[in-house]
Amino acid sequence: MNKEIIPTLNPFSVLVNWSESNEFNEGQLYDFMDFEHKALDVAKQNPLGGYDKTNVTVTFENGDKHQCRLDLGGGGNDVGFADHCLSTLEYHEKHHLDVDKPWLRNDAEHQQLIALIRTYRFDIEFVTDARIQTIKTTELAKQQERDKEQAKREQEEKEWQAHQANEKAFQAALVIPEWAKGVIVATYTDYDKERSEPYSGEHHTKTLRTIILSWSTHTRRLFPELRKACLNNPDTVFLNSKEQSCEHRNNYAIGQGSGLTDVDYLYHGWCVEKHVFWNEDNKEKYVPLGEIAIPLPAK
Repeated sequence: MNKEIIPTLNPFSVLVNWSESNEFNEGQLYDFMDFEHKALDVAKQNPLGGYDKTNVTVTFENGDKHQCRLDLGGGGNDVGFADHCLSTLEYHEKHHLDVDKPWLRNDAEHQQLIALIRTYRFDIEFVTDARIQTIKTTELAKQQERDKEQAKREQEEKEWQAHQANEKAFQAALVIPEWAKGVIVATYTDYDKERSEPYSGEHHTKTLRTIILSWSTHTRRLFPELRKACLNNPDTVFLNSKEQSCEHRNNYAIGQGSGLTDVDYLYHGWCVEKHVFWNEDNKEKYVPLGEIAIPLPAK
């Protein structure tokens, strides 16, 4: 805290003009320290950088008034009116000689604000403790976020390993005809809200169903063959209809791929594709874990 502050004006009350926080009511009047304690509680509810805009009018014992907007939150935001004022003063004293901040020296309104703040008498011990509390709350929230992410990663890894083990056992039990050159597979996917971060542009898809529809005698990708295979499961029969499905011929990683999909497909939904057995000695590795819908051969 700045030791040159001349304490002459004591804040008396705070009128909340409006606030984004549900903790405050518009037009509510507080004793100054009651407001400061409540503002601290609101700030601690936003430990990870968010804040609640709160417009207040502070009345001092001599009748002077100071209206401003507080951004109540952690991560360097305000924890109360006193903290807001002292942070403004501290920033001024640290940077007022900076070449790239001439407004700190030349702006008349800013100079008037700094002169006023120097006359305000605050409970420095309370402000210091409030800042420490907010820092600790932020550190705790960040640690909880890290713990949550770590637990999530460990759970995902556990689920992936279980899936790998189940898929390996599934593939080992497959009886693939010698004549088979590929397998036709249907997958139903959906948007993964839990893993996606739309604000950062990170989107994920989750596979809800995988159906092994048919073996193939060749390596070509023919849509009539895909449509015929769709008849082997009641949930994919509709894809046999050209009116209810779309053909995609994009063989590259971008776009919608090369397969047969439902008409509303856009990265999510039903998609039927052929997996070619490029390695004849290890055909099973091309067959994903899923439901077997291949008809038994006629006796």
